[in-house]
Amino acid sequence: MTQKHYLAAGKRLKQGEHGSNSIWMRAEDIDDYMLENAYFKQMHEIKGEKYWRICQTKKDHSSIVIERRKECYIPHIANAFLYELECEDDGAAYEALFRFVDEQLDDGDKIEMYTCWDGEENAARLEACDTLILLGAGSYQSGGASFPISRENPIADLARKFRWCDRQYVVIQR
Repeated sequence: MTQKHYLAAGKRLKQGEHGSNSIWMRAEDIDDYMLENAYFKQMHEIKGEKYWRICQTKKDHSSIVIERRKECYIPHIANAFLYELECEDDGAAYEALFRFVDEQLDDGDKIEMYTCWDGEENAARLEACDTLILLGAGSYQSGGASFPISRENPIADLARKFRWCDRQYVVIQR
C-alpha cells in the first residue's frame, strides 16, 4: 500500500514541483567534472536539444510535488482546493514543504494536510496525531504537547519537529 499526503487551501495553489534548486544546462556546455560530482543528474531532450538537469546536493534535489485532486473527497478537510502532495519523509523535503506553505499563507489563512494509506481517506483520523502549527504565534502543537518555533529559522525548526503519521490531520495557520 502507498501512503498518501493531501494538502488543502482556501485558494488555488501553483501545481507542480516546488523547492528543487536544480541547474539546467545544455549538454554541449557541461563538462565531465560537473557531471561526475553532481548529487543528481538527468538528461532531457527539449525541442530536439539535449539538456542536463543537475543538483549539486541532496538538499538541492529535495522537493515537493503538488497536483490538484477535484474528484477526491476527504471528510476531515474543510478547505475547498484539495491537492495530492508528494513529500518524502525527510528533513530536506519537509523544509521544501514548509517553505512552500509559508509563501502561500496570508494573514488569517490556513492550510490543512492529511496523511493516510491509499483508499483509507474516509477512515477516522487519529486525533492523538493532530498537529496545529501557528506561524504567527510561533507555536507547534502535537500529541498533546506544545513547543515554540524558532524565530531565527522557523522553516528549519519545523522540518526538524515534523514527521508524518498515519491518519494525521495538520493545520498550519498564519
